[in-house]
Amino acid sequence: MTDFSKEARLFMIFDLLGDTERTGPILWKIDRKRLEDVKNHILDLLFMARILRQYLPTELSFDKINDYILCHDLPEAITGDITKFEGVSDEEIRRVTNIAIKYLSTVFNDVLDFSTILNNYENRVDIETKVVHMLDKVHSSTTFIKYQSEKNIDMNNPEIIPILRNHPFVVKKIAEKKDLADIFFEFHMKSIIFSEQEIKKYGISNENANRIVNVIREFAMEIYNQKQKGSWSNIKKDFPIEAMKLLNY
Repeated sequence: MTDFSKEARLFMIFDLLGDTERTGPILWKIDRKRLEDVKNHILDLLFMARILRQYLPTELSFDKINDYILCHDLPEAITGDITKFEGVSDEEIRRVTNIAIKYLSTVFNDVLDFSTILNNYENRVDIETKVVHMLDKVHSSTTFIKYQSEKNIDMNNPEIIPILRNHPFVVKKIAEKKDLADIFFEFHMKSIIFSEQEIKKYGISNENANRIVNVIREFAMEIYNQKQKGSWSNIKKDFPIEAMKLLNY
């Protein structure tokens, strides 16, 4: 019989991500019965990558992309979803993350090559890590689009920590009458870009760099446009009624 003890243990660690709520919505005091957890985030990224695959350059390795998506937040099963806005320094976040990566690499590297996967992602060593990083930014914005579409988010809630509420970008956008979904979208879209240095680093053509950026930006923009129409909250209206008759929520 095959000894699956490590595989089972690793699956149990991954399963902890289903109990690890993402910190952003908590810090912004989103009023919702159930907030997104890290496992939800990973599944959404996998689905984004899958439905956009046909529009992206064929040179991309989707085996790598899938591995990066599945594993990029796995250290958070050990560390939790930490953010500097809670008063934790970037240096301390890197330190505990590196300890978690070392643990996963040492104990489970014969199950998955965590040493390569996680260190590659942390250091953005190839084009696939960059693509996943951009999709990750898109997902952060779409999450708040969903929450905002369900209920207006009170950005003057006194329970929101001041470092977030008083962030210069946030203050500026609130003065422009932007809601939190607008702010997250505009902020994260600034990351959907290749610098000239990155194009050289990853050895890709300007054509492919522009293609990747355009696909991801246009997808994100369409979700934002749907927010403007209010259709996220209305998505079920188009469902076939007969298929929903046993729905119990």
